[in-house]
Amino acid sequence: MKIIYFFTFDYSLQVWKDSGNLDRELEYFEFLNRKYNHTFIFITYGDISDYKIIDNCEYIEVVPIYALIKKSKSKFMRYVQSFKIPFVLKNKIKNFDIIKQNQLLGSWVSIVFKIITKKPIVTRTGYDMFLFSVYEKKSIFIRVLYYLLTQFTLIFSNIYTVSSSVDKHFIQKNYFATQNKIELIPNWIRIEENKPLKSRSQNKILSIGRLEHQKNLSYLISSFENTNYEIDLYGVGSLQTELKELAKEKRVKVNFLGVLPFSELKKVYNDYKFFISTSYFEGNPKTILEAMSRGCIVVASNIKNNQEVIDDSINGILFDFNGNLESIINELNKDKNITEIISQNAVNKVIKNNGIENVCELEVNTMKKILF
Repeated sequence: MKIIYFFTFDYSLQVWKDSGNLDRELEYFEFLNRKYNHTFIFITYGDISDYKIIDNCEYIEVVPIYALIKKSKSKFMRYVQSFKIPFVLKNKIKNFDIIKQNQLLGSWVSIVFKIITKKPIVTRTGYDMFLFSVYEKKSIFIRVLYYLLTQFTLIFSNIYTVSSSVDKHFIQKNYFATQNKIELIPNWIRIEENKPLKSRSQNKILSIGRLEHQKNLSYLISSFENTNYEIDLYGVGSLQTELKELAKEKRVKVNFLGVLPFSELKKVYNDYKFFISTSYFEGNPKTILEAMSRGCIVVASNIKNNQEVIDDSINGILFDFNGNLESIINELNKDKNITEIISQNAVNKVIKNNGIENVCELEVNTMKKILF
């Protein structure tokens, strides 16, 4: 099967590389090629430099949009330009089986391409943009725009995939698209060998995520005020200076470790017994799933999407924001038998629900529904 893969609007291979996600993203395509012989054409919002990022890969052809048309410095004009893209691509790309759109933003490009090429399209979403815009208290205009874009994409997609049952139920309740178009395909995880808990750091806390309001990292830092626990924080964002000042004020040792390529980051989990996520809201949380797969004891905020992943006190711990994180970690450190059980249960759940083999099979079967 030959798949045209449209990147999220304004995203390129260079953006994937700079964010540390390139290795992880490519691992999925490598698996699909190796097991199912799928090949891909990447439609990226990059320039000629994207050609060099994936070089000499037999199963991936890279087509950077801004190697074909001139990129405007104005984001508004790039939106206007985007309606030209499907027609430029139609003259360049002839033979393929199916279109896949990565995330909602940019879906109009792939949908117009679908219409003019008469090929089926699968739209893949990792989170609900409209719902996130409500959580983030964006303007009414932005919320309405995201709602309409979601509705438009649902109508014109042959299949629309979500990564959590919470998002699936929300869409079924709030949109009028045909219900049998919506498929649940969770985020994938590669299962690897883990270190035993006893050889990991007991008083260091691992947290990974963007340094933004959604992740609620001020709560994490404040929770360990005047304690002997140390926090290793991977990620970048607009709140870094503010969080550094808070850590100093609360006398918490926080190591701001920036961004690592996924090939390195996935090894980091094995050095920690505890992983904490304090997010206000999530989609299908990749870092929590990665941490669980590596046998970490995950302590996460008691929100709907985390509840879907974590069975409280069985394969992780859910906490309310009026809870005491330090006390939770102290209690877990006292009972090695419980933590061993939680750790193994976490790995088992991820293998069952998110192992790359199972997720790839789900996706392949989903595509077959609209091809055969």
